Amino acid sequence: HVTMANGAQALLLPTHSFGIKTDIRDNICYLDEQTVIYPVGSNLVIHMIETKTQRFLQGTEKSEGITSVAVSPNRKFVAVAERAPEGERATCTIYDLVAFKRKKVLSAATAEVNSREFVCMTFSADGKGLLTHSGAPDWTLVYWQWDKGKVGAVSKPATAPTSAVYQCSFNPFDNSVVCVTGDGVCRFMRINEQILKPLPGAMGKREPQGYLCHAWMSEDRVIVATDSGDLLLLEAGELKAALPSAPTDGQSIDSIVSFSKGFVCGADGGMVYVFEKTDDKDYYKQTKTFRIENNLSKIKSLAVSPSEEQLVCSLANSQVYVLMLSNADILKVDEMNFELLSQSFHGQSVTGLDTCIRKPLIATCSLDRSVRIWNYADMSTDIAKSFTEECFSVSFHPSGLHVLAGFSDKLRLMNLLMDDIRPYKEFAIKSCRECRFSTGGQYFAAVNGNTIQIYSTYTCENIGNLRGHSSKVKSICWTPDDTKLISCGMDGAVYEWLLKDFKRTSENVLKSCSYTCAVCSPDARSVYAVGSDMKMKEIADSNINKDFHTGTVITQIVLANSGRMLFAGTDVGTVRAYKFPLTGEYTEVQVHSAPVTRMRISPDDAYLFSAAEDASLFVFDVREKDARTAKRDKEATSYAEEILVTKSDLEEKTQSMAELKQKVEELTMQNEYQLRLKDLNFTEKLKESTDKFNAEHEAHTKNYELLLQTKNDMEMEYEEKMKQLEERHAQQMQAIESQYQQKIMTEVERYQILSSEKDIMNETWEERLGVQSDEHERAVQEMTNDYEGRLVEEAGVLEREKTEKDGLIAEFEETRRQLEEDVDREIEELKEKYEAKLAHEREAVLRLKGENGIMRKKFSALQKDIEDQKDEIQGLFLSKKALHEHIASLEKDIVGLKKEIRERDDTIGDKEKRIYDLKKKNQELEKFKFVLDYKIKELKKQIEPREVEIMEMKEQIKKMDQELERYHKNNSALELTIAGLKLKLDGMQREILSQRTKLGEAEAQAQMVCTELYETAQHIQDPKALKDAVKAMYQRHVTDTFATPGMEADIAAEYTRQREYLEKSVDSLRRKLNKNMELHRSDNHRMMQENVALIKEINELRREIKGMKLAQRAQAVSGPKSPGKNGYGMESGVGIGGAHEGDLNALQNALGKMDGARLQNSRSREQLPGMDTVPQH
Repeated sequence: HVTMANGAQALLLPTHSFGIKTDIRDNICYLDEQTVIYPVGSNLVIHMIETKTQRFLQGTEKSEGITSVAVSPNRKFVAVAERAPEGERATCTIYDLVAFKRKKVLSAATAEVNSREFVCMTFSADGKGLLTHSGAPDWTLVYWQWDKGKVGAVSKPATAPTSAVYQCSFNPFDNSVVCVTGDGVCRFMRINEQILKPLPGAMGKREPQGYLCHAWMSEDRVIVATDSGDLLLLEAGELKAALPSAPTDGQSIDSIVSFSKGFVCGADGGMVYVFEKTDDKDYYKQTKTFRIENNLSKIKSLAVSPSEEQLVCSLANSQVYVLMLSNADILKVDEMNFELLSQSFHGQSVTGLDTCIRKPLIATCSLDRSVRIWNYADMSTDIAKSFTEECFSVSFHPSGLHVLAGFSDKLRLMNLLMDDIRPYKEFAIKSCRECRFSTGGQYFAAVNGNTIQIYSTYTCENIGNLRGHSSKVKSICWTPDDTKLISCGMDGAVYEWLLKDFKRTSENVLKSCSYTCAVCSPDARSVYAVGSDMKMKEIADSNINKDFHTGTVITQIVLANSGRMLFAGTDVGTVRAYKFPLTGEYTEVQVHSAPVTRMRISPDDAYLFSAAEDASLFVFDVREKDARTAKRDKEATSYAEEILVTKSDLEEKTQSMAELKQKVEELTMQNEYQLRLKDLNFTEKLKESTDKFNAEHEAHTKNYELLLQTKNDMEMEYEEKMKQLEERHAQQMQAIESQYQQKIMTEVERYQILSSEKDIMNETWEERLGVQSDEHERAVQEMTNDYEGRLVEEAGVLEREKTEKDGLIAEFEETRRQLEEDVDREIEELKEKYEAKLAHEREAVLRLKGENGIMRKKFSALQKDIEDQKDEIQGLFLSKKALHEHIASLEKDIVGLKKEIRERDDTIGDKEKRIYDLKKKNQELEKFKFVLDYKIKELKKQIEPREVEIMEMKEQIKKMDQELERYHKNNSALELTIAGLKLKLDGMQREILSQRTKLGEAEAQAQMVCTELYETAQHIQDPKALKDAVKAMYQRHVTDTFATPGMEADIAAEYTRQREYLEKSVDSLRRKLNKNMELHRSDNHRMMQENVALIKEINELRREIKGMKLAQRAQAVSGPKSPGKNGYGMESGVGIGGAHEGDLNALQNALGKMDGARLQNSRSREQLPGMDTVPQH
């Protein structure tokens, strides 16, 4: 808070805001999984998602709004850049997010930057460096060591003064490399000794375009997005490739953010593209594309949460959505996968605002054609509805059940339902910029140009009109008893109207002021008005009692219901709390970044609400300085909970509830029945399992006894074997000891010989080492003496040079002194002889000037020689220093190598000791493992297996219930699918039948035409018969009448055309004939195969009949059997033979028919000769 004077009676504390500032880059960022930070108006808001609470970092005084925001990688600091007033330079403020204090302020004047704003900023990976880029006119890149407040480096990467820059960033792996992108600008630079040096890089043959944003993917790889939807991959500053899976649809990509798997970019139309890394030549592949439904605005900013589970998107229409990035692989593209971060906001200037008396609600309207109802008790949106027309004003009925809104076409009275705002009555008032319900709610007033119309709320009748303003009315205000109305307008008039007879009772006119707002005191004795003259006036009895200069234009004022506080909103976005009664003193809060359009106070004076042209809505906690509590705390009045519900909605909900109850009862009964069946089933299974377990237990007991007896027998057997092995082992050990004792003696003698040889070799190597050490020391001494001699020589040369320099300087001083004396003397002589020898003196002056120039040249040459000598001396000193450093580094290397050898020896010893300890520990763990295994086996034997089976059965019951529900759902879905498919199948069958009928008719017609054409071709030698046949064919097939064209002049051309037509017809008929021949050939092949199969079957039947006849003869020879038995008696044999003879007759008839059809087909083919035999004319 900025206290302008002592004695203000109210304090304003911002508690919540609705909106987001969208005209800056990277306007939202995660601080942790449940906290985001974003700018609203002139403030930074830290929003806790889970609790819906907010904290504010307020902007500085006199700033014109936030232009850029950057959060450090460790999320402990935030940098806020603000636009400076006219004539001042941009500033950047860094806040501590832990202590919520201002840490440092950086001014553009420090870096000699003339711009009023920083358009983009970023922190380095370690958080110690800050990169800022100023806007017009100089577009300067500045690297700050912000913790020290110093400028590290300055550069101008833009190629032209008009080339805008959109983003700058540090390499996250190398703090000395930065990247800058903008209109035709894509530069990489390195920070080296307070200089930003450009790095080599090129875009290849691509034309310069707008590079809107970029993201670092690795130490040398950057993805750059363009205004045409291209994604360019740059590696080491060079264009590597343009990603083939980029949108490239002409729509710009304004935001891009990287994560562990790849990157995400946002484009126009609410499109979000997810790219992941691949190992092929495409580098990155587009894996998912998501669209924000019913919202085609441009995505301005993207941010990924620290755990990479969520992605937050900020849109150009001030909406903020969240996407579950961790579930991107399983999300369906055609569904709405985005959720609002908290609630939806207004996208354009808020034009109307009003509060409700009986409910904690606010109504707002905006140029984005929406009306929204906000709940300031839980800071949420109750209802939001969009209309087709722009809305300019809104008023809330005291009951909270009705809303009055002025649209561009009409004034609408609307009912506030549970989840909708439904128009009830329309009034023919266009672009109503001010409307207000009366305090009791029985009337409402609406401004129509310069006329105020009064309506009855419940009858919607126009009960009167207030005329008197000569220009547009800007504000109206009801008195608490609804008997009077206060109005003010652009004509400088403030009128008080008596609603009993709709006449003016008092007036005050000031032509030089265009009023914007007026309010009256609770006792209706005083009126407070503000306007374009930057003064606040207190009017009573048609006279101005007080007026105070405000210093800026005040757009809105509101008076507390208690009459003890007055609040005002300005055209620079600040909100003031004035001391009341008015003395001109106030406190001011910087909240909005645009002029305040509306202000209201809650009925209990506990909250103040302000809206502005920046589409933001702020809620303030009002605290009186004398600690007076809010009125609601004392009166303890509860809010109303009634809502309007239409009869149709209520009936629909009742019907749906009844249907759901019925479904629940049916499902309950069905589940109970299924549970009973499952209980019975599982009881039987449990009994079977118990019996099976008992039987297995007895079998295992018997098996255990057998195994125990076998084990005892084997133990006795192995004990005897162990005794035999021990005796054999003892004998072998004695033999081996005697054998190895002899070997040891041999090795001892060999060891003594080797020891003597080692001593001799050690003496030899020690002598060689001493000789080499002496040689090394002698070489070092020689090099030292050599370099010392050189140093002495260089020192002597240096001394000589110094002596020569001193001599030259003395000679120069003497020459200059003599010249000065000569010049002075000659000047004196010339002064004495000036009048007589003017021409001679001029020549002397010219001569002296020439000599002076020569001496100056000599002096400059001597100075240059001195500088050269100094440089040479400095070079010698540097070479000497380098040699000393080389010697020191060699000595350090020797010491380091010796130290490393010692450390490695120590490490080897430690590791051997560690290995021994681990072996011992491993043995102990093996023992412990054996004990634990035995205990585990004992515990497993003690566990009751029935409990395990019961738990498994319960799990199985749950799974079966879930499976049953899934089956029910699948069955219902499949039934619907089957019904639809059956309907489609019936329709397709009917369509196929009709098409087949049409195709048959067309084929018959074509066959008839071919036959007649062939018959006509038989008369080709007889022109008359040919003419008659063609005429008959024409009369038979051409039923439609055509207009006979006139005779062509060129008959030869017509004959040629007819001949070409006939040749084309013949070719088409030949192709059709070939096709038909292929079809007939395939049919004949199929028939032949069927005939072969039938002949095989006939032969088999004949063999069977022959076998039956032979059996009958054999039976006749052996004697008859009873007809009822199962054998080859006469009656049964005759029956079987008769049946087979009937089958044979049927098959023979079928074969005859097929042979006849084949012959007929062959005849039809023989009737038509080949087209090659037709004579050509």
